[in-house]
Amino acid sequence: MVKCCICGVVFFHTLQSSAFAPPSVSFSMTARTNTAGKLPYPEDIASVYHHMDNVDKKRPAILGPTAFAASALLGVPFWCTVLLPFTVFSTAVNLLWVLLRGPKNSPASIDEFHHEKEQNANITPMNSRKYDLVLLGVSGFTGKLAATYLAKQYCGTEAKLKWAVAGRSKKKIESTLKSISEKLGCDQLLQVDVIIVDTSQRDTVREMVDSTRTVITTAGPFMKYGTCVVELCAKYGTHYADITGEVQWNKAMMKQYESIARETGAKLVSFCGHDSIPWDLTVRLLSEKLREAGEELVSVECLNEAMGGVSGGTIATFFESLDRGFDEVKLSTLASKESGLDVYMRLPDGSESKSVVLSDLPLAVSPCKNPSLRFLHRWSSPSVMAFINFEIVRRGVALSRSRSKTLKYREAIVTESFMDAFTMWFGQIMLGTLIVNPVTRPFMKMILPEPGHGPSEKEMEDGFLCVTGYGVGTNGTKAQTVMYFPQDGGYSSTARMLVESGLCLSLDSNKHDFVDGGFYSPSALMCHALLDRLLQNGTHFACKLDVEK
Repeated sequence: MVKCCICGVVFFHTLQSSAFAPPSVSFSMTARTNTAGKLPYPEDIASVYHHMDNVDKKRPAILGPTAFAASALLGVPFWCTVLLPFTVFSTAVNLLWVLLRGPKNSPASIDEFHHEKEQNANITPMNSRKYDLVLLGVSGFTGKLAATYLAKQYCGTEAKLKWAVAGRSKKKIESTLKSISEKLGCDQLLQVDVIIVDTSQRDTVREMVDSTRTVITTAGPFMKYGTCVVELCAKYGTHYADITGEVQWNKAMMKQYESIARETGAKLVSFCGHDSIPWDLTVRLLSEKLREAGEELVSVECLNEAMGGVSGGTIATFFESLDRGFDEVKLSTLASKESGLDVYMRLPDGSESKSVVLSDLPLAVSPCKNPSLRFLHRWSSPSVMAFINFEIVRRGVALSRSRSKTLKYREAIVTESFMDAFTMWFGQIMLGTLIVNPVTRPFMKMILPEPGHGPSEKEMEDGFLCVTGYGVGTNGTKAQTVMYFPQDGGYSSTARMLVESGLCLSLDSNKHDFVDGGFYSPSALMCHALLDRLLQNGTHFACKLDVEK
């Protein structure tokens, strides 16, 4: 719940603001399609729910009448009469001051790109690189979880994976590896290579990307620490995956570096964690399931059941987005669009996708209208993460070349009662307002977790994420999917999703849906290959046609 509240800032801010391929490589961007017919996944959706409810005993937190009363009787009047007017006034004053003062000069702005040409003669061929995978940001909260997962799954005498870790401080990295090694009893982890990388020093980033087939990174905020990494991965033909939720930054990277990635063969895939693999894959799989019945997906509803916490790194990203929205990103960049084409609608051949994804995202609490018995008498609350997921779904649908010209997308959080739904919804609004307000923002920075801190191990173990997808086809046929992650979706499961995405990029190129380089959504490039990896490592999934009412 806390992470959903923090993520409300994104919506507020949006309202405000093989071997290395040489340059002569063909731009055909050949797409591989699934010709296997019926999807090779279980159809017993009830068994997934049974495992979650009765074996793992996972249920969303019940906030209760006390929290509801405090929100309704104290919070709402305070927000309406004091906080909202104060926020509108202080934000307007702050914006006026920024306009009069002009943007601060900073070398880290997302609008500042490096255009120098890299010398192809100095680029190591892909099949000669030392590592399959490099994890950047290992000493951060999510980075440590990713390293722990890598150690558990791929660090042993029988393991053939060649991987390394990277970050700015050798001392912090070695301390992190030592603590993981002691926890797991895995001495081999201490033998993993350490690469010192400062993303503000291009030479260190260049050495890293030239040594590996794939870079996976948890080092955010990505608009601050990710731009140079994306640029050099694109130029060196190195595959890339991250866990960003920063849509505008990702679009800026696409505008600047997609043509280069097509030349070099680099495949760059952002949003490889809680933002937004579960929803991106769900829409793709619903679409394919309905094609078994000869229909195209025309509407989808994703209902989220979850419990989890928030880390300081996540919070820092939102603060960075807000601060840079006022101080560093040029107003012309925010206000204007590239003439002609939204980059998320751009196809690999440069043409524009004809698909349209319409938002049906709820803005207020409402009863669940889904016909499934599981959601009978339950309530739904808006999910602020849905605004990010919606954009990634748009990108995935565009790249899938869906024959359905219009798709309606809806997403909501499911709660047990109206009181819980209202409390969660209002909590997002209240916390988002406090963070957006330039006067209260510094106090929130002091109160909320700092980078490197996050939920406890028990909180992550008790957490979970379950996304139920309902799709309707052109002739009314229904399909249902359920994707269940038994641990905290935002951190433990995100680390696993990121690592498996990176390994899919590095080792499973023969299973990718596109052959050539470029920027992709997770589902568009590696839907089935990635899902297969996740299913082998703890995720539960099922899909079927003809949802029972």
